[in-house]
Amino acid sequence: MVALVPAPPVAIIGMAGRFPGADDVGRFWQNLLSGAESITRTSAEGQDGTDFVRAVGRVEGIEDFDADYFRIPPAEAVLIDPQHRVLLEVAAAAMQDAGYEAVRDQRVGVYVGCGENYYLPDFVEPREAAEGRGGDPLVPSAGGTDTRVLSANEKDFLAARIAFKLGLQGPSITVQATCASGLTAVALACSALAVGDCDIAIAGGVGLIMPDMQGYRWSAGGIFAADGRCRAFDAEASGTVPGSGAAVVVLRRDEDARAVRDRRRVVIRGWAVNNDGGSRAGFTAPSAAGQHSVIMAALHRAGLDPDQVGYVETHGTGTPIGDAVELTALGRVFGTGTRAPASLVLGAVKPNIGHADAAAGVIGLIKAAASIENGVVPPTLHFRTANPDLRLEGSPFRVSPEPVSWPAATPRIAGVSAFGLGGNNAHVVIEAVEPVTPAATDRTHQVVTLSARAEGELLRQRSRLADWLEQQPPLPVEALADVAFTLAVGRPVFEYRWSASVTNSAELIAALRAPELSANPVQRWSARIDGPVAAHAAAGRSRAASEPLVRAALLELAGSTELDARSDPATAALTSLANVHVLERLGLGFSRVDVPTWLQPALDWYRAGADQALLEAALESCQPSAEAGAAGTAAGCVRIGPDFELSAALAHAWARGARIDWQSYYRAEDRGRVQLPTYPFNRQRHWLKRVPRGTVTAAKPLPTIGGDDIVASVAAVWRSVLGLDEIDHDAHFLDELGGDSMYAVEIGARLAELFHVKLPIDLPFIAPTVTSAAKLIQESLEPAGPTTRAIRA
Repeated sequence: MVALVPAPPVAIIGMAGRFPGADDVGRFWQNLLSGAESITRTSAEGQDGTDFVRAVGRVEGIEDFDADYFRIPPAEAVLIDPQHRVLLEVAAAAMQDAGYEAVRDQRVGVYVGCGENYYLPDFVEPREAAEGRGGDPLVPSAGGTDTRVLSANEKDFLAARIAFKLGLQGPSITVQATCASGLTAVALACSALAVGDCDIAIAGGVGLIMPDMQGYRWSAGGIFAADGRCRAFDAEASGTVPGSGAAVVVLRRDEDARAVRDRRRVVIRGWAVNNDGGSRAGFTAPSAAGQHSVIMAALHRAGLDPDQVGYVETHGTGTPIGDAVELTALGRVFGTGTRAPASLVLGAVKPNIGHADAAAGVIGLIKAAASIENGVVPPTLHFRTANPDLRLEGSPFRVSPEPVSWPAATPRIAGVSAFGLGGNNAHVVIEAVEPVTPAATDRTHQVVTLSARAEGELLRQRSRLADWLEQQPPLPVEALADVAFTLAVGRPVFEYRWSASVTNSAELIAALRAPELSANPVQRWSARIDGPVAAHAAAGRSRAASEPLVRAALLELAGSTELDARSDPATAALTSLANVHVLERLGLGFSRVDVPTWLQPALDWYRAGADQALLEAALESCQPSAEAGAAGTAAGCVRIGPDFELSAALAHAWARGARIDWQSYYRAEDRGRVQLPTYPFNRQRHWLKRVPRGTVTAAKPLPTIGGDDIVASVAAVWRSVLGLDEIDHDAHFLDELGGDSMYAVEIGARLAELFHVKLPIDLPFIAPTVTSAAKLIQESLEPAGPTTRAIRA
């Protein structure tokens, strides 16, 4: 065995997944704890013979996809392997679970794998052939159609699509190691983080069976169970069950995660991958030597002794050969004679959900991480009597049909294994972390922000966050500050917005439950300073004590935060301008600032460049009168009075479309990211019907909307290529319609053929709207000289 170089630990800071019987990690964990079997059993009409077993572990709803969220046209979405689509949504959810969106100052890598693509041969290829687009879809053609099918289905594009749609600029590598793909991806991502190839990494896998798959044919000596139940390590075990799943974890070097107060779920102390090589009975036969080697390598990298491990999430297929080889390897690692009998708990997730193929290992990792976090190992389903050939009695190993409490008296350390056909082996060692107490905050009010693409989705977000808050104990102000921080800096920003300035979780729940709708956006902003001078001065001194940004602004404008020695007029003028300065630095540009007459000299000083050498003279010129000023009431006016609250002003402005620099707002605080409900995807059906092979239908004709109605003809072509029922004639091809180069080529080719003119091959890149494309075509059709045709919109 070659010893691996020790590496610093890697933190798991986010996770997400979809599983049989569960659409998220939380429900998945509850199913495991309760011992639920999430295997679908059907009547399987039309299947003949007693060897057909009606059992599969199916992820529900894979026909549906939120294409609009990722700006993917319907015509493309319906072609994409559902494994790619589901994993794309899961990756986005995992990043949000970690509290990150588009991380522009970090290199985020993607390491993911997927199972066999059943959608391409069973749905896409027959449809393409039936519509006259024959040929091998995996061989790109000059016309571009086959290239689109290729990029939508080939495994090579899995990681690249996630990187593209999430805006991630680190390495994007599709990892294929059969059933060990997901956990191998995690190991490779850890290695990439260790050497600095990326700063954050998404790692995991997906394996999906089709929605109409009802079961499988059983054969003696195969890997599938005769009775449709996976009974890992049990005397009645006869194999596994076909399953499904999609899962990823978000990883970061632990020292970096601790430095920025990320939510560390567990840390990965060691990892290793290898292959059994040629010293085994056959290509698909497992090897105890290879499995022993990979586990020992991961422990060596972690700097841990086997006796320190309290739980191993096994590969656990329930096959006689697989279980026997795995127990032999585990015995060589942990059965050294120094452990007490039954001191190492073995678990297996396949009895609950079936064998999830490329996702199996990372699903096991999520189960093990949740076990460490919660201090309990879920029961191993269907385990009653140990297989006597495994010799568990008197060994260090224990397989329990009941939950096993895992107290924190000793460090909670677990190993996770994944072994694939062909000899691919992966093992990861994880350990518990100490919870981090939220840092204190001087701010009494917290700005909580939400945004969505539509009013209905925004309402769903509000409801989900309120539900989550009601399930928690009342949050202390510092924990509420972390919630606000996570939502502000770790979520995408969309058109429909909601915000509130609150002091506690009860206020936040009430605001979230209120029936108000999102506000109309404001294009121009102004500020108005008014109110009694003495009240302004008192409020200014209080605000300087509680708001770090006001203190920073005072230091920048006046060179000092000391206000006690200043007169009320000077304090009122200086702190009012500090508030204006803070708002402008955070991104709220004011077209005008209205002030009382007495404050005009200070405002003039501020607008002239805020030269500290001239400050005292400007303040001395501020001579108050009885004038207080009138309160501004317009939606685009920020009133800065004695009762001014920065958080309320920012909440008001952000909800109305202002671009607030939240990173700068929180720069003076030591805030951390927390786990919160993620975006509620609005999934729509994107699925092809099965077409019997050999069916041929007439190819769809090009639009024949003729005459001079060029705009209508262009729109018809765009709708046909992009798969849209309606299209805004001024919608941008790239920014709003999700177009790409392949669609651009097809649109250009179709329009050139329709109008019998020579057009740029990438027409939508040059004329990116229906209107502009129609105008360009009209100009191509017209003779030289004055315009002789009009475009009818």
